[in-house]
Amino acid sequence: MLFEYTATITTDASGAATVYLGGRIRGRVQMIKYAPGTLDTEADLTITGETSGVPILTKANAGTSTVFYYPRAVGHKVADGAASTLSEVEVWVLEERIKVVVAQGGNILTGAITIWVDEEQ
Repeated sequence: MLFEYTATITTDASGAATVYLGGRIRGRVQMIKYAPGTLDTEADLTITGETSGVPILTKANAGTSTVFYYPRAVGHKVADGAASTLSEVEVWVLEERIKVVVAQGGNILTGAITIWVDEEQ
C-alpha cells in the first residue's frame, strides 16, 4: 500500500535544516517531491534512512522549481560485488524514519519534501 509522508523544511541562519519523515517506515521508496518554496537555488539535499544510513537521494543545487525524483540504486554482481550495468533496484527502508538534510538553503527560508513509500503490511 502506498503511503505519503510530508515535512516542511525551515533552514536556520546558516542555511541548514534537518527534517524527518514517517515513523517506522517499512517499504520501498517510490517517489520524492521537492517543493523548494523560498529555499535558495543552491540548496543541497541528502536523503537517507535515519538509522541505517541507506542512501536514498543526493542532489546538489536542487534549484527553485518543484521537481519529482524516482530514486533507484545500482545493482551489484553476485560474483564479485562490482556494479552492474544491467540493473537498478528499488531503495528499501526498514523500521526507520527518512532523514532529509539540507545545506546551503539560505537564511531562514522554507520549502517542503514529500515522499511516497510502498509499505509492506
